[in-house]
Amino acid sequence: MSHKELVDKVSQDLFKRSGKLESQRSWLAMRNYLEQLDSEQLKAMLREAA
Repeated sequence: MSHKELVDKVSQDLFKRSGKLESQRSWLAMRNYLEQLDSEQLKAMLREAA
C-alpha cells in the first residue's frame, strides 16, 4: 500500500469513528499531520483501530 493510500485509509477510519467532519480546516490539518508520518506509523494506527 502506498503512503497516500495509507493516509487515505487512516483518515477514513478516523472519520468513521467520529461520525462527523468538524470542519474543512480541521480535516486539512489532520491530513497534513498524517502525511508527515511514515508508513509504519500509519500501519500501526490502522492496527490499533481494528
